[in-house]
Amino acid sequence: MRLSNLPGRLLLIVSAAILPLAVVCAFALQALLKQQAAQTQASALGVARAVATAVDAELGRTVATLHALALAEPFGTMGEPSLSHARALADAVRASHPEWRGLLLAAPSGAVVFATDRPAGQANIEEVVEKGSLDEVLRTAAPAVGSMTPGPRGNLAFPVRVPVVRDGVVRYVLTAIVRPEAISAVLKRQSVPQGWVVSVFDSKQARVARNIDDDRLRGSAPSESLLTLLQTMGDRKELVGSTTTVEGVRVEAAVARVDLVPWTVSLGAAVSTAESARRRTLWAYGGGLLVSLCLGILVAWWMSRTITGPMARLRRNADALGHGALVTPLASGLPEIDAVGDALAAAAAQRSRSEAEREQLLRSERTARSIAQDAGQRLERLVSVSTLLSRSLEEASTLSAIAQVIVPEVADLCRIDLLDEHGVLQRKLTHHFDPQRSAQIAAMVSTRSAPSDAPGSFPFAIATGQTFLHNLDDPELPQITDPPLREFVRTLGITAACVVPLVARGRTIGAMGVLQAESGRRFTPDDGVLIGEVAQRAALALDNVRLLADARAAQAQAEDANRAKDEFLAMLGHELRNPLAPIALALQLMSRRDEKAFPREREIIERQVRHLSRMVDDLLDVSRIVSGKIDLNVERVDLRDVVAQAMEQTLPAMQTRTLQPEISLPDAPVPVLGDPVRLAQIVGNLLNNAFKFTPPEGRIRVALSIVGAQAELAVSDQGVGIARELLPHVFERFVQGTQQLQRASGGLGLGLAIAQSLSRLHGGAIEASSEGEGKGSSFLLRLPLLAEENAGVPDIERPRTPARGLRLMLVDDNLDALKMLAEWCTLEGHAVRTAGSAEEALQMLESEEADAGIFDIGLPGMSGYELARRVRSDPRTQAMALVALTGYGQETDKEHAVGAGFDDHFAKPADVERVLERLEELARCRA
Repeated sequence: MRLSNLPGRLLLIVSAAILPLAVVCAFALQALLKQQAAQTQASALGVARAVATAVDAELGRTVATLHALALAEPFGTMGEPSLSHARALADAVRASHPEWRGLLLAAPSGAVVFATDRPAGQANIEEVVEKGSLDEVLRTAAPAVGSMTPGPRGNLAFPVRVPVVRDGVVRYVLTAIVRPEAISAVLKRQSVPQGWVVSVFDSKQARVARNIDDDRLRGSAPSESLLTLLQTMGDRKELVGSTTTVEGVRVEAAVARVDLVPWTVSLGAAVSTAESARRRTLWAYGGGLLVSLCLGILVAWWMSRTITGPMARLRRNADALGHGALVTPLASGLPEIDAVGDALAAAAAQRSRSEAEREQLLRSERTARSIAQDAGQRLERLVSVSTLLSRSLEEASTLSAIAQVIVPEVADLCRIDLLDEHGVLQRKLTHHFDPQRSAQIAAMVSTRSAPSDAPGSFPFAIATGQTFLHNLDDPELPQITDPPLREFVRTLGITAACVVPLVARGRTIGAMGVLQAESGRRFTPDDGVLIGEVAQRAALALDNVRLLADARAAQAQAEDANRAKDEFLAMLGHELRNPLAPIALALQLMSRRDEKAFPREREIIERQVRHLSRMVDDLLDVSRIVSGKIDLNVERVDLRDVVAQAMEQTLPAMQTRTLQPEISLPDAPVPVLGDPVRLAQIVGNLLNNAFKFTPPEGRIRVALSIVGAQAELAVSDQGVGIARELLPHVFERFVQGTQQLQRASGGLGLGLAIAQSLSRLHGGAIEASSEGEGKGSSFLLRLPLLAEENAGVPDIERPRTPARGLRLMLVDDNLDALKMLAEWCTLEGHAVRTAGSAEEALQMLESEEADAGIFDIGLPGMSGYELARRVRSDPRTQAMALVALTGYGQETDKEHAVGAGFDDHFAKPADVERVLERLEELARCRA
């Protein structure tokens, strides 16, 4: 077959298409086979890494549990009572870990203090087994995991040891004897492909666990080839190679090290499976190439037969078209050839239709030009309407602008009625181009009203929402049945009318009437469209006027409500501060009388009083809380102490839980610069959030660590979790989930928002993460660490210079607070007189003068402000140093106090020493 004809060329195309593709496929197949081999190695190495990570996590959980137990107080002092308590704690922890054979506490010498698998008071083991890991713990003061060793009873196990450190010295070593079945359970939980072999070896190359035939091979050594591969690892953390299993099966091995301990994980994938797949791939490729060549040759021959015949018939149709003969469509079965035949047949018919279509297009173009001109004029008017209506938001100017647009360009008369808040139509605009005529028409319509069922009336347009557009000579004009309306049309000589309802934002606010009278003009449909569009813009402008008026009224109401809120919060803050003042004074008096009496209880009460005082300050300015504008008392803080304070504050919530939180704190301090009360509030909010949304038996973990130049505190739980759509908004104010548990937990949704705001004030941030509802959640607080050079030098408390005794006048209607304050001042060496009201204080000052006074503001009868004014106005007492000590603590209260004559202002509960020091300074200055 010659290549110049169609069949030969089709065969050439088939060959040129298949052979290069076959070559490319061969190279691709080779690359694919190499990639499959590499992918098998990568998969094996990935699974080995995952198993190593799982083993590392299992050992890490054991170390964390032992470390938390070692921090318990009984393990630091091992007297007889502490030993019994420590043994009880160890028994409780051992009961919750069935994978352990037991817990034992050993002295640095190796002697066993107690073991949970021995009766209390009896130690049958003289020394610990596997002393290498014990020596490592004593040498490094860090946790260690020993190799698998038979115990006294011959059972295989491996020890996990952590130091019990007190004052920087390892006092004891706490050890968990872990069954190798714990590691076997980890292997069973992993997703290992069918037929792959996984083994875990300890630091002495003894097999700890195996996913296949575990019981038989536990404690055995690796195969010779695997041992050789392990010896070539050196310092590398992972390695791949070919080995043979103990059963004699050739495998591709992947080895990975465990991070926490010098253990290794070995994984083997059978080589025979990959080789079988490679052979099947090669057979499929060769057979497919042969079949493709044969099929291509057959298709090329058949295609040449189906194309040459229709091409001949197409050539004959082309000759007929050239001679002007009729051309009929082809039916060859080939769409391309049939399309050419159809095109030839349609060419003649198209030629006859072209002239007629050209003429029709010319007529359409002239009509479109006229319509465009009318639309342009209408658009110019609408632009003018929008410009005029946008100039003002006052009702009078807006109505005037509408009238200017309508009269006299569109019509002779424009009238607008608007619905008031009771739904009654009110006349707002009657505008004629003649002002005198406008007044006459306005007087006429003011005494007339039309029923809602009369077409063309304003009530009808509002009730039906329909536009009325008619000329007086229209044959389809509805008959005017209402006599007053018919008289109105006759009197004004109306020739055309258009009444449109004014609808803005889906609500009818009134109606607009546009009338033709003296001019005799008629309305066209285009005029109706223009009036309707003007009415839409007018309705929107008038509704904006109404909305502005409503907004101004709402603003006035909001300002009144805000003032009432401020007054309420000020009064509430005053009432909350009054009981705090005597509590704080009583605590300070207790400290002065006997510093050793109840120090722990006084410290807790003082801290809670300070915390409650700060909360009262926040209550007086809620916007300060939610916007982060809170004053911070910044100092150097150890975040470990902050976590302890937060745990103490949330103790009532913790006591109701079955499973207590896991606390992981570093041994070294974690210094940051911040307000300890606010930092404790942040951590407390995160803990309360975890307690609130986690069942009592759920796990909660608190972990503090140092990452780079930042301190990271993670609070994670196994609670209800956070929905994916809620997660980006969890730190917004008043945001809560829709779960029933969350709603039952109560709260306003401010805890996380306040915690985020406070963390940002400290230069940090909180991140939230959750895998979804029911999968728990995690919150990570990041704060910048305090550099050593910025740590600052602690202030040295200088001894206070004793001041001369003052004659003090104390005034307060809270008798407890007055009594405590008077007792304190007396201890300071001052002569004190007390009064429960301003009137009583003035009577006492008339009989005996005073050097200084401490007055409350909210007194019965005469206020503290008025008392200060009276004192300042009297020449005998105007030299007194005056300090206001009150529950009103806002900035405006301080300004009022200074304006009334006070020298200084302190909010309850205040530091009495600071108040007296300030009062003595003021007295010296006035003297």
